[in-house]
Amino acid sequence: MSNASEWTATLKAFHEKQLDRPRRVYRLGRTKVLFSGGHAACTVGAAVAASALDFSNWAFWIAIAIGFFVGKFFFPVPRSSVASRYGSKELARKSPGDLDYMTPAEIRAYQYNAQFIQKGVTPLALGTEEALGRQSEAVRTVSQAAGADSGLLAHRSLADVREYGRTADRHDLLERRWRQYEMDPQLQFDFPAMTDASLPTTSAMIRARHTAGQERTTGNPADYKLAVDRFSQTLAAAEQAAGVP
Repeated sequence: MSNASEWTATLKAFHEKQLDRPRRVYRLGRTKVLFSGGHAACTVGAAVAASALDFSNWAFWIAIAIGFFVGKFFFPVPRSSVASRYGSKELARKSPGDLDYMTPAEIRAYQYNAQFIQKGVTPLALGTEEALGRQSEAVRTVSQAAGADSGLLAHRSLADVREYGRTADRHDLLERRWRQYEMDPQLQFDFPAMTDASLPTTSAMIRARHTAGQERTTGNPADYKLAVDRFSQTLAAAEQAAGVP
């Protein structure tokens, strides 16, 4: 029973993820029948396999039914689709600036919805491919400059990626400023309190610095910015307490 429950929970979790994954949806003629490309491929694939294996008539239709329901499970109409009972029925046109504040998944969902509503519209006309290109290039540039895992930023909007990059630049400046007190003999002599972890202000700064370093690896721009802000504030407080002019 435990194994069955675990399998059920695993399959349910997988299906939930599939419902949240944007994919293009099609309508069968003027009917209300909706399907994704993967759903159609599973159904057609089952029919082709059954035909190639020379199934009997009833087995042929059973194979098609299995392919249909397997495809529906693995490649469902996503929640983000205007065709879904979960999705919004309205779709506003997005400007390039709007797209830059959307995640890649949101951009894809917008593109697929526009293509569902307006037949023949292209990604070029919608500006979605260019937006995804800008986001991808920003991820590459920022991850290389900041030494971050590009996979952590790949699902963020262009605006968030750029914000992360600005925060990383500021973080690097703070790190260099702090390391001067560790590496410069003159500063060590003039301001010994800056490296004395027994002092409350220095201890708070060291903790904030550690937190900022951890947040840099999470790929969450908002939390990272807050952590770097805290590092900046505590570093300034430690310098003031140490008598740094």
